[in-house]
Amino acid sequence: MPGRMHEVELVEVADELERARSRAGRDLPDPRELADVEPSDDVAAARTWVRRHAPWLVASIAVVVGSLAVTQLVLDHREDARVAALAAIPGVVPPVDASIGVLWRADPELAPALRSGAVVDGLLVGGAQDGSRDPVIIGLDPSTGDVAWRTPVELPTTPQATPTGVSPELWISCSAVQHGESQVAACIAQQFGADVAGIPPSSVWVLDPADGELLADREVEGGWGLAFVDGALVVAQPATGGTGRWDVVATDVVSGADRWTWTTPRTATVGDQEPSGTASLQTFDDALVLTVDTHSWVLTTAGEPVLDVQLGENTWLEMARAGVFIESTWTSSAYSGTLLLADGSRVPIDETAGWLAVDDGSAPDVIFTVGQAPGGADGLTGRSAATGERLWHVPGTIVTSLLLDGTVYVASSTDLVAVEATTGDILWTTEIDHMPQQLSTDGRYLLLPGPGVTLEAYTLTDGELAWTADLAQEVAGDGATVYVQGFQAGWRDPRLYVWTDTGAVAVLG
Repeated sequence: MPGRMHEVELVEVADELERARSRAGRDLPDPRELADVEPSDDVAAARTWVRRHAPWLVASIAVVVGSLAVTQLVLDHREDARVAALAAIPGVVPPVDASIGVLWRADPELAPALRSGAVVDGLLVGGAQDGSRDPVIIGLDPSTGDVAWRTPVELPTTPQATPTGVSPELWISCSAVQHGESQVAACIAQQFGADVAGIPPSSVWVLDPADGELLADREVEGGWGLAFVDGALVVAQPATGGTGRWDVVATDVVSGADRWTWTTPRTATVGDQEPSGTASLQTFDDALVLTVDTHSWVLTTAGEPVLDVQLGENTWLEMARAGVFIESTWTSSAYSGTLLLADGSRVPIDETAGWLAVDDGSAPDVIFTVGQAPGGADGLTGRSAATGERLWHVPGTIVTSLLLDGTVYVASSTDLVAVEATTGDILWTTEIDHMPQQLSTDGRYLLLPGPGVTLEAYTLTDGELAWTADLAQEVAGDGATVYVQGFQAGWRDPRLYVWTDTGAVAVLG
């Protein structure tokens, strides 16, 4: 009767003997004869229990298997969501595995756009110089290298001529600036080279990433501070009247409409130094740092002053994390400094701010500082952002480090170390036999350039070597390529590159 369950007695011993008999190729007892043998009381009891509980066992196994499958799907979904969220963090590269290879190649003319470009609304926007050395802004697909648009731009003033009569090199840096509900590409061009005298003016271009339309352009005098923040172009310029004051002026990055203006007190110098007449502007999260000679001010993005610091010689102000600033000083071959905590407290230290290649914002109450040794940064320290207290210290020559999910991954000259960011507990240590040039991550692996043009991937959980990819032949292609260096990851463009001595670039993925 269809659908009716029949009792079936399984004779495991007989079945196994039949299989063994077949494998052995020699006479063994016929399993059908053994099937008629009366089983022992224990075997009979076990079979009876299985027959009685078979429906329950099948249902239970189905539930367990189903639960495991659902659990794995949930875990996979969470991991996919985690990796997708990490993709928005500067410095995190797209997921890669041992099949990583060359996605596309950029010729020497296009390569500078990768070096200093940024992803703006899905397009990589960067600057380069064409065959006539005129500036051009390029928008391209970072996954294929297809050029979506090229916009020639003009320098507001004629480039400073060199003794050879050839225009100097331009460094064009582009960044994504949020403007209303969308992003615009903001690019700055600066002349550089041994033949460039003084501080030449900077050229600013603002473009629509959709089609490369030039929305605004401006020239900023050499020596003035320049930054983009909160949809505005912020410029620090000497106040009129030669009063020793500086005006910090924010204007809409597209329309040029005034946003706000703040004027410094009269600047002071240390010792017999004369004012340099130059200023620098830096952005840190939601803060602006203006430095003029030996004085720094911290402003909000709305132009409100929050910190006023008189600096000593060879001293500068930089932000650590969590609203903590460090007044750092370099003397001879060592750092010293003072932590400026959010509550106004000052804590002296013998280190400076530690730079993270990737910072996902976890462990928000911890700041990182480094010392200095002849071979480079000496030791990485985790400190309380509230008190400045030293929480932990990892010794050694530190090459670079990154922070993901509350763990600091440190690359030193001899090993990789995973450190719990708040406690300093060492989670694992992996020795490496070569000096790392950089440390990248796709959120699943630590990606470390190896000897030649190889890439090593270490697992985040235990530091084990997961795979190694040798890309020398693929990168070289048909040519005998000499490599300038191994892999390089752009800060604002999440790709791994290999730069060659021809100026061309192989883009990996």
